[in-house]
Amino acid sequence: MLGKRTESIAILVHRNSDTRIVEVTSHKVVPAGGSFTLGAGRLFNQQDKDAMLDVFAGTQSALQMVPDNVIARDASCLSMIWYKKAHMATVRFRKAEYTVKLPCLVFIKMEGEPLRVFATKGNARPTADTTLYVAPLGNINVDGTMCGGNVRTKDFDGSAAAIAANESFAIEATSTHLGNANPAKGITTQDAYQEFIAELSVSGKAFPTKSLVPLTAGYERNKLTLAAYLPGGAA
Repeated sequence: MLGKRTESIAILVHRNSDTRIVEVTSHKVVPAGGSFTLGAGRLFNQQDKDAMLDVFAGTQSALQMVPDNVIARDASCLSMIWYKKAHMATVRFRKAEYTVKLPCLVFIKMEGEPLRVFATKGNARPTADTTLYVAPLGNINVDGTMCGGNVRTKDFDGSAAAIAANESFAIEATSTHLGNANPAKGITTQDAYQEFIAELSVSGKAFPTKSLVPLTAGYERNKLTLAAYLPGGAA
């Protein structure tokens, strides 16, 4: 059954000879020259176990509604892309906090990888062709990751609570320094960023989309779109 056009997964059962504790891992079967080998494994979670029981029992899990804010997700919901429309939020600094209207944000959480956050222009549901911008948040890096030393999140399981926790991690973490990306055009220092947010808060205006910093790829400086983070993309 193995073949280049067949997607295969191997299931390994491990039992400790001393404790007798049993653990199960799944591994992708990947081509290796003229044969095949096992990819990195991951522990089974409850969703995996339920799906396997459905297969053996010849049943299907009940259909579930996909939340409006979810753009894409895998069957386990451990990898997910969702968005949050432009909204009022509290941006925190060491000795001050300001309420501002942030632009639409896209959150990308892939299994085993850190949370990534980007911004988009407008409030329309993002598509593969939607251009991504640096999220105008503190501690942000050009790849969308953040230094969140003052905030911790639990393992992502795709639930509404996990989504909310990751949004809080990104938005509510205290901004202590800039990452390797400028959070807005012309903003190159932490003091300048705080001043920018403070003025935006006083004005009551929405974050100016003209101040968003576009993501670019390589020397070509092509603007990155959400497609770069979808299967087959080049992120």
